[in-house]
Amino acid sequence: PGDDCAVLAAPPGKEFCFSTDTLNEGVHFLYQSPPDVVASRTVACNLSDIAAMGGDPYGCLLAITLREVKEPWLRDFSNKLFLLLENYDCPLVGGNISKGAALSLTMTVIGSVPRGKAITRYGAGAGDGIYVTGELGDSIKGLELVKSGETDSYLATRYCNPIARIEEGKALRGIASSMIDISDGLLSDLGHLCTASGLGAEIRLDSLPLSTDLKEICGEDSAIGFALGQSDDYELCFTIPKECEQKIDYLQNPDLVSVTKIGQMIEEPKLLGLSGDGEYIELEPT
Repeated sequence: PGDDCAVLAAPPGKEFCFSTDTLNEGVHFLYQSPPDVVASRTVACNLSDIAAMGGDPYGCLLAITLREVKEPWLRDFSNKLFLLLENYDCPLVGGNISKGAALSLTMTVIGSVPRGKAITRYGAGAGDGIYVTGELGDSIKGLELVKSGETDSYLATRYCNPIARIEEGKALRGIASSMIDISDGLLSDLGHLCTASGLGAEIRLDSLPLSTDLKEICGEDSAIGFALGQSDDYELCFTIPKECEQKIDYLQNPDLVSVTKIGQMIEEPKLLGLSGDGEYIELEPT
């Protein structure tokens, strides 16, 4: 602390991966959000990008723009921030605090990955299985509940305290052919995988992993819509070649979140949904 820069040594046999994201009040979190929610969403949003590359967190920098200095807010924000960073083993190595018109946070994260083992968006092949971690659609419905004043439910917690799937991403090294985190919605982010590989995707709509809470509060059809559409679940979407699919069993253990196969990559550059009655529907990202 006190120097103009942090000096970091690359771990032997590893490469660095970098990412940065800005979160603005009223866009990426609600106005007057509690400081612990702001910290949780900032950390998860950024570290999810490291997870999507199969990386280990190595360090981060944080720049905060504040309208005014409120010591209780900064104390509660800092307590939550450092608790999360300790849990992810990702030290804060630098940053800046400045004054501006609105609350804004920009975090730059640094990850490390064994040389040549980073998982990109570009490796999928036709016939590769499409998988996702966890459950989809909870966060966007949780946002609706938070706006209505409900903050203690499971769905609200999924919005307020997202989790970056770091361990799951690391477990997919050497197994996944491509990967992305679901920050803009399954269809949108799966579409990025398709574009990168020049392919399309076919997903079975009745196989989408949906939480019991989401289905109970809005019904299965609406839950599928939440899972497909705009959301920031920060789950991982990845592809696995057929010859590696048996290795997915390694991910089915109590220390990692569940994974679900939802479809396969296809030659035709379209996003197709297969309904429970066998009807194909062309899907469009929202």
